[in-house]
Amino acid sequence: MAKCDLSIELDQPSDHVYEGGTTIRGKVRVLVDADVKCSGLVVESGWKTHGAGNVATGTIQSETLFVGNWVAGQAIEYPFTLRVGDWPPTYHGHYLNVDHYVDARINIPWGFDPKASMPFLMRPTCGPESATILDKEKSKNPVGAIFVTLFLVIWCSGFGMGMAQNPGALACFAIIPTVLLLAFLAKLLLPKYLLGKVEFALSPTTCKPGDFVTGELVLRPRKNVNVNSITMNFGAREECVSGSGSNQKTHKKAFSEQLVTLQPASTLPSRSELRFPISLQIPTDAPFTIAIPQNQLIWSAKLLIDIPRWPDWSKEIPIQVLPSGSPQGSVAPPIRSLRSLSERSATKSEDGITFSETAEHLWSMRDDRRKLETLVGAVTGLTFRIEAFVERRLLYAGEDDPHVFKDGYAVWAHYGEPPLPLVLYVPHALADEFEQVGRDRWIGEGTIVGWDHRHNRLQIKLIDSQPNGFL
Repeated sequence: MAKCDLSIELDQPSDHVYEGGTTIRGKVRVLVDADVKCSGLVVESGWKTHGAGNVATGTIQSETLFVGNWVAGQAIEYPFTLRVGDWPPTYHGHYLNVDHYVDARINIPWGFDPKASMPFLMRPTCGPESATILDKEKSKNPVGAIFVTLFLVIWCSGFGMGMAQNPGALACFAIIPTVLLLAFLAKLLLPKYLLGKVEFALSPTTCKPGDFVTGELVLRPRKNVNVNSITMNFGAREECVSGSGSNQKTHKKAFSEQLVTLQPASTLPSRSELRFPISLQIPTDAPFTIAIPQNQLIWSAKLLIDIPRWPDWSKEIPIQVLPSGSPQGSVAPPIRSLRSLSERSATKSEDGITFSETAEHLWSMRDDRRKLETLVGAVTGLTFRIEAFVERRLLYAGEDDPHVFKDGYAVWAHYGEPPLPLVLYVPHALADEFEQVGRDRWIGEGTIVGWDHRHNRLQIKLIDSQPNGFL
């Protein structure tokens, strides 16, 4: 049995969001059950993945708080100050989750080492140069290259054996690889035979949420080419690898997709230069690109030229969505503006406060937690006429979110101007209306129920009976 109990208490509440590169403070509490020798009470800050993929971890800072002996009955607290990591950010998805932790352990010679762990939320404030992206060359899986090399060695050996001894063996070793090689060459070369030189480029490929990405597709068909469509799928997906060797499995989940049609079914004329301009916007609430061993969050744009009865042409361009490192938001208004709105909001029925006015004040003070909490507390429980642009259905909102309606769900949205981020809790009565959600404008009534500090969004529960809807 353990000779002492270990726990961690942070100075800030559990929903506090720490900025990357700052410090986290707290204390480690030790309750001693029996006399024990401590070789080291160690506390660390770091991060760890959990979910479908193999676990990846990183340690930011480690400190030894105590070395010595404890006596039964002691209750001791050890304060600590640790550095918060710059990267990767806290992320909670479908297959991939990244959390930052303060971990503590007691090294007991020849005994069980008690441990404790406390997660916390981290929002990066670093620039793109500090947002570590795994080197693509290092991230390549060598298994495929080894397999191809081994396959070629066996094939060459079999080819030589067949030439020398057995024509049947020659057919066995030569026909199958030849067919595979021809299929590969056909997929690679036949689209180019019809389309000529295809140019597809985007810029920039490293950007921050809210940025626009532009580019162009240029075609010079060598002959008239019928196409079913020319489309580009822009979005993000999680890719996590679990297991190893023959038991290795890749888990993929797309969570943000936007299909852009550059050209519907038509005939591309020969001997002409066709140009298709491209313009995309990274969502303002886009999670950052994450590339750590066997756990990735990937943004990309994949272009597909669908040619009937012919191999298709496709190309995928990865896009790195990273923090900018620059301060966000404007300076919060003076206290008198905050107090004025709080007092008027308390008498909404008399003053007729609009959601537009509320959104403007919340937007202006979104970087000042103290003022923001004061205002949110003042308007919580008030019902407004709301106009919102819906972004996507939420993955994380479930039974653990007290605001979610029974048989309902939540979506991310934003107000028009300013673009205040929102969480809309959708009741079952409106489920059908939101099932076909795109980026449409929705108008209806909702009650403010709080603020989501993890994602910096105003939380609103929609009223069951809505006279309007999507426009």
